[in-house]
Amino acid sequence: MKKLSELDVLVVDDNSANTLVLKAMIERYGANADTAESGMEAIEMSCSKSYDIVLMDYLMPDMDGVESIRQIKFVAGDNDNTLYFGVSATVDNQVMEMFRAAGASDVLRKPVRKENLEEVFSANGIEIDTIEVEEEEEKDRTMFLNAVEGLNYQEGLSLMAGSLENYMKVLAVSVRNIIENYNMIDVIRNTEQMETMTLYFHSLKGIFLNIGADELAGQSKRMEFAAREFENPYVHEMMDGYLDKVKKFHDELEQACIFYKEQDINKSKIEVMPATEFMQNIERLKEYIEDFNYIDIIELLEKMMGSASAETQSILNDVYDNVQNFEYDTALEILNNVTEN
Repeated sequence: MKKLSELDVLVVDDNSANTLVLKAMIERYGANADTAESGMEAIEMSCSKSYDIVLMDYLMPDMDGVESIRQIKFVAGDNDNTLYFGVSATVDNQVMEMFRAAGASDVLRKPVRKENLEEVFSANGIEIDTIEVEEEEEKDRTMFLNAVEGLNYQEGLSLMAGSLENYMKVLAVSVRNIIENYNMIDVIRNTEQMETMTLYFHSLKGIFLNIGADELAGQSKRMEFAAREFENPYVHEMMDGYLDKVKKFHDELEQACIFYKEQDINKSKIEVMPATEFMQNIERLKEYIEDFNYIDIIELLEKMMGSASAETQSILNDVYDNVQNFEYDTALEILNNVTEN
């Protein structure tokens, strides 16, 4: 038996919200988790670091999860001691057989739930220290999420083992991912590019499942199936209503994230970060931005904003807003001005 808390895990998914959910869940058990957003990135990371476990998404652009596992195992050769697990919204005999033929031990169904993860890992010789779901001390801390119609935040919180902080990080990333997929569908909505639409509907389905938006997940699944089967009349007939619901949900979710961010910033101030530590974090931020490492950027920014002086708060807010809009060059320019002055 291997103890999960002592293992290195690689989470692979082209959707950053999905990787954040699994990373947070794995780290709750004490394990170290890295993330990759494509099969190629997973192969590169596996060449430079030996992972005990790889959680591999099935449907990804360019290279799917089955082929990615094959390539990682080919590169590792006889030295491969990694346990591979597929992750898929659809777990049927065909998907199971493909993953197992590639070398995976089992397949986890999306969204991955704590009970399912523990059961599959235990069955494959991984010892797990059971964690208890945290109860929020203040029940009204989540009431603002009621404003997001169609969001079952209790379910979303359960996927994060009750951690509101981690759940809000997932929601913040989901806001960006939802609008990106919405915009891509909107561009081709009147075309016959059904195969391309299938990928975007699939991505939205996964996002909605991970955050507890089951109704929209179901609608996305129906649109994905229709596009995959080239049911063009159905897709075009349902498109307007579907996109309207997605956009409305996105806008309400975005407002909820803004509200939470403002409440978090306005909490009673902790001790202001020392100037030396602040400048060190500025340099780390610049490195993250140059590598387009969105999740690490946001985590470090939020840490700095929680202990920033009044003088630096507005600067960090500007950086945060630019990063949220993926204006990385502008964010980097602001930070360079800080270090130069």
